[in-house]
Amino acid sequence: METSLLYTLIAGSAIAAAGGLVGSFALLRRMALVGDALSHVALPGIALGLLLHFNPFIGAFAFLLLGVLIIWAVEHKTKLPVEALVGVVFTLALSVGALLATQEEILEALFGDITKLSRLDFVLAILSSAFIISLVVIYYKKFSLTMMSPDLALSIGYKPHLLELLFLTIFALAVAAGIKFTGALLMGSLIIIPAATARNLAGSMKSYLWLSAFLGVLEAVFGMLAAKYYGLSPGPVFVIFAGIFFFVSVFLKEK
Repeated sequence: METSLLYTLIAGSAIAAAGGLVGSFALLRRMALVGDALSHVALPGIALGLLLHFNPFIGAFAFLLLGVLIIWAVEHKTKLPVEALVGVVFTLALSVGALLATQEEILEALFGDITKLSRLDFVLAILSSAFIISLVVIYYKKFSLTMMSPDLALSIGYKPHLLELLFLTIFALAVAAGIKFTGALLMGSLIIIPAATARNLAGSMKSYLWLSAFLGVLEAVFGMLAAKYYGLSPGPVFVIFAGIFFFVSVFLKEK
């Protein structure tokens, strides 16, 4: 059953704002491609939700949280690059998800469809997005310093190791919240592209942070309205709008 356009716009905007904020720090940590791959870790959880008839958001977040905990623990144990660890976890999760879900279920999990939000999906999207935004606002100075200079952060009493775990947990929640919008395959775009666009335009850290969120919302609204008008899937249309905004920002930056 399709959700009304108003509810779709509200939920999509909240998810996009949270994703943009998280994406601004993901770029600082050089996690752009890592973030895209990490979104696929949600697939087994989504498949289990569909198979056992519980909300896929819960399964997605559980597997994403497990994935980031494994990556966080192993990275500091072995000093392997985070890209390598995400690659291992990503391929394992993708394989398990493919075995658990049918072809039709995998297609919806990969591309999402925010027009089919249930009431519970809507509430979870709003609450999780609000929680993410609140945490980022509270910790943004600590996250910024930790990602730009872990040694300096440590010297003034911050705990980079624990702050990194907190950020990865927030990242996992943002991905889980966005699965219904863009699906696991395109979720990375919701986090990466608005932040990359903002980075081309922003003049300070604070403006970069909030511009990432604003652009995410703007692109989401354009994408959902265009998708509704032309009868298309909102996720891919959002990505197209986000890509257009990004390339426009490249030319604006040059000027």
